[in-house]
Amino acid sequence: MTSRSIQAATVLLFSLIILSMVPAAATAGGRKPQRPKIKPVLRSDATVEVPPKYIRMADNFFVFYDPSTAMTVPYKNTGMTRLEMSKQILLKSNAAMPDLHWQTGLYPHWKNVMWLPASPGSFHPYYALQNYDKQKFAAALGDLPVISSGPPMLQMSLMKLEYLLGLPGRTEVFLFTNGEDARFKGVDEPAPLAQAEMLARNYDVCFTIISSATTPEADRRLHKIAEVNDCSQVVDFDTVAAHPEYLFGRLYMTPDGLFENVLFAFDKAHIRKKYRNTLDRLGDYLLENPTHYAVLSGFCDIIGTENYNMRLSQRRAES
Repeated sequence: MTSRSIQAATVLLFSLIILSMVPAAATAGGRKPQRPKIKPVLRSDATVEVPPKYIRMADNFFVFYDPSTAMTVPYKNTGMTRLEMSKQILLKSNAAMPDLHWQTGLYPHWKNVMWLPASPGSFHPYYALQNYDKQKFAAALGDLPVISSGPPMLQMSLMKLEYLLGLPGRTEVFLFTNGEDARFKGVDEPAPLAQAEMLARNYDVCFTIISSATTPEADRRLHKIAEVNDCSQVVDFDTVAAHPEYLFGRLYMTPDGLFENVLFAFDKAHIRKKYRNTLDRLGDYLLENPTHYAVLSGFCDIIGTENYNMRLSQRRAES
């Protein structure tokens, strides 16, 4: 693996999670919040016991699809636009999912109409907030548009979240974006970072940002949003396009007990003896299952500079 590919896949890495093609598991100021005016209604079947084959790592999730002009550009040599590839990623990710009775919703960042905060008619959901149904969710994904509806407006999706959050348990939010917000002067809209910080303070929410950033400024903005708490992360669009089953891996994992986190001593990158059996089991598993693969992911403390922690994380991943 090249250092470039390691860096792309291992932002502040040091714990090890196994990810298979079917049971995907992956492990990275604002305005005063108003009382949510849309009260999500949980149906009684939301408490059905989950199958013992999987452990649910989040209780709810939202997907924000970006049908903007920024996404209707050719994606490599695939013959598809980036927007069409986004749709394929979501379809393949959903196909790898078990049904663990999440509450979920599928929304555009915005549509080319006026958006009125807290107005149900202005949310334009592709899949309105409800219990996750794999087949119905797949049908909604199949109907996603591949024609742009206007400029990118990241702030709109984060503003909508203010009225959708408040569900019991942890909520994972998957944001497709290039990091641009296209705010207009004189319009009372919060900056995306300020809105994300407010949401992180007031709700149990984690962001997974699927980045299509093309400028340093947009890339910095997305990484700043991912720093609002320790469970958020930025994932490069190319990484998810290559392994779409990785995307929803944060939502569940297998409880087989074969693998555990590999922890390092402070400021060290040496694998401790107690974790060698874990890595041996992982090696055996990958040899026996050649279609499966592993994703290195994890967290670092806040001691030291970002550049230092990145170098330490890379040494740990290589180790």
